[in-house]
Amino acid sequence: MAKCKMKKYNNGGLVARKEFKGVGSIEGNVAGNHNYTKSSVAASVRKGGNSATASYSKDSRGNSNSIFSFEKQLPNKSSVGVKIRKNPKVTYHKQLRGGFNLKVEANKNYRGMSISKPL
Repeated sequence: MAKCKMKKYNNGGLVARKEFKGVGSIEGNVAGNHNYTKSSVAASVRKGGNSATASYSKDSRGNSNSIFSFEKQLPNKSSVGVKIRKNPKVTYHKQLRGGFNLKVEANKNYRGMSISKPL
């Protein structure tokens, strides 16, 4: 069984993560001070070229957020993903020749394409 890794950051936050032999992970996160706190939990599963993630976060102001995502690795160094949240999003990513990356995104408020090359 995998060990649980815990790290304390200088902003007072705490992160705990547990890996399950390359199949998935669970991560919890808590941060805050006397005026504001935020916590989140995320679980992910990986099998072959597919990954699925579910996450939930909540803060002391009453804001909460749930995200479910699915990503599939395609042949030729490309992937397609779907995020289901308040504003669902679909993305396509492909690594092109010469180290260039192509990214296409679409959601309710935005549709766009970008080509980039890491430095």
